[in-house]
Amino acid sequence: MSETLAGGASFAEFADDRGPIGSTVDPAVILDAVAEGILVFDPETFRVAEANRGATELLGHPHDGLVGKSVIDLVPDADRERLTSHVAALVSGMTDATTLMLDYRRGDGNSIAVEVVLQPIELPGGRLVIVAIARDIRGRLQTQIRLQRLAEAEHARAAELNAVIRAMGEAVVVCASDGRITLANPAGELIFPGIEARTYDDILAQMQDPDGAAPSLGARAGPIELQAVADHERWIEISTYPVTEGSSPSASAGATIVVMRDVTESRRREAVRETFIGVLSHELRTPLTTIFGGAKLLAREASTLDDETRRGVFQDIHDEAERLQRLVEDVVALNRFGEEVRDMGREPVLLQRMLPRVVQSEDGRWPGVVFQVQIESGLPTVSAEPTYVEQVIRNLLSNAAKYGGIDSTVVVKAERGDHAVMVRVLDDGPGIDMDERERLFELFYRSAKTATSAGGAGIGLFVCARLVAAMGGRIWATRREAGGSEFGFALPELSE
Repeated sequence: MSETLAGGASFAEFADDRGPIGSTVDPAVILDAVAEGILVFDPETFRVAEANRGATELLGHPHDGLVGKSVIDLVPDADRERLTSHVAALVSGMTDATTLMLDYRRGDGNSIAVEVVLQPIELPGGRLVIVAIARDIRGRLQTQIRLQRLAEAEHARAAELNAVIRAMGEAVVVCASDGRITLANPAGELIFPGIEARTYDDILAQMQDPDGAAPSLGARAGPIELQAVADHERWIEISTYPVTEGSSPSASAGATIVVMRDVTESRRREAVRETFIGVLSHELRTPLTTIFGGAKLLAREASTLDDETRRGVFQDIHDEAERLQRLVEDVVALNRFGEEVRDMGREPVLLQRMLPRVVQSEDGRWPGVVFQVQIESGLPTVSAEPTYVEQVIRNLLSNAAKYGGIDSTVVVKAERGDHAVMVRVLDDGPGIDMDERERLFELFYRSAKTATSAGGAGIGLFVCARLVAAMGGRIWATRREAGGSEFGFALPELSE
């Protein structure tokens, strides 16, 4: 890789003999060791002064084809004005760093979506350059693959090296041969505050490792996922890369680069995914079996079923088809919103008109259950999404009828609240424990008190909570003093 900036200045001219990282790291080696594409360009001419190997692979151009080329020419016409405005903001000091998404056409003609982080760097001598770190967002790049080369070569270039390491999302620390931490980036400080004053053993002491599976210093090992001692729900992935191969005898010889990543969220999402597949498979099996079996029975030409039995089979098919439809509606909503609350488009909704219609349609699904509707006069119009409001109401009515059982009464009340309209669904079922009110709206959660008395997947109330929140409302559950439960939600009044 060339060590020359635009205008003929070499990297060496901008580096002290001993930078804050040390004197044994060649920035050209560091840049080539990073999986992300890195370009260094002049903010005035936009000419590329340096490009790493990741940039040549990502952009599909040889190194010589990037150096000296204007970065403006690397992006489509639609993105050029946006790119120049971001660079202008960085140069003016309005922002320290910025991130933007660009559609890029590679040298081979294929288009890819690229996330680019732009950060201004003032080099020794006052020269300002822009470091662009590009990542193919079609998949998470494994930036730590080549980090073992981080401290291999001589002549550190402190400013460039600091910019690269600080921009990495993974926690990166460098440990001396005795385990002392000699370098840590901001991501490392976030995971382990005060990490630079510690040792590798201090890090491992905060992890549960009864089998001794943690990577050892001086060896290339991992990734290994370890559970935190203080927080059992937290998991940290650790990989180690020795700085030995190709190194001349130096202070960096025997050092180890430790790359850490908080994988708590990814593990949790994987657990939810596995649970979801298991629950969904179980919940689909019952209605599909009933529908398939009933249809086969009715399709027999030589069937001797009497009319009453035939009507019963038809009713079973109808009930299970409705159950399947509800489950599919919940899964569709779950797929759209996941576990995140997202805003949605809203329009005027008159709950006083919607409620009687929805309750009437549910009444036929629950023989033996009495539904009553009580609506306060003069209710204001609310701001909501009609399809999802109806889905919430149906889920709450179905929940009340299911747990109330035969000969129960479900009362639906709509009344004015504080700049909102409240809908309360009251049942006379077994009630809920007050300490599990919030947990009832968690994905797959089912109360131990009622889990054996009625079927369910633990999806419906979770979907209700997400839909109501996305419409700017709130949802609750509580125990009634007279027995039974109250599930309700409130939606905001439509603004004038």
